[in-house]
Amino acid sequence: MKDLLLQYINIIDSEYIQIFIISMAPITELRFSIPYGILIKNLNIYNVVFVSVLGNIIIGILIICIIAPIMEALRKINYLNKIINFIFKRTLNKSKIIERIKFWGLVIFIGIPLPFTGVWTGSLASYLLRIPKKISITAIILGVLISSSIVTFISVSTIK
Repeated sequence: MKDLLLQYINIIDSEYIQIFIISMAPITELRFSIPYGILIKNLNIYNVVFVSVLGNIIIGILIICIIAPIMEALRKINYLNKIINFIFKRTLNKSKIIERIKFWGLVIFIGIPLPFTGVWTGSLASYLLRIPKKISITAIILGVLISSSIVTFISVSTIK
């Protein structure tokens, strides 16, 4: 137990903080943080995946609970309204599968690691489609686990 605890204390290292931040960033998310940590930084696969999954889940929850409602409030500012409306329209256009099959649509949307899918768009879409938070968070967790498994498999497969 002590060794396991010491191992995870060592994760609080600048390389793992970089991976954590990359996994939380829009567009890159864990689609980039996992290959970056495994293939470029040559870090421990399990630690990279753990940190990436954690960061991706946390940002999904923050989007649903904090960022999306703040964006909704900022729509009242004329200049920001156009930008936020563009983001909301783009998100809703990308989220047709989520709208049709709600929970499983959100899981699939987040779980398939393609451009313009993922936690940022999926979480914002779940907020805009008024999917309950508990359902959204569960779908986010499942989607992130699926996506991280796919990305990890691909990353590990490329190691010679």
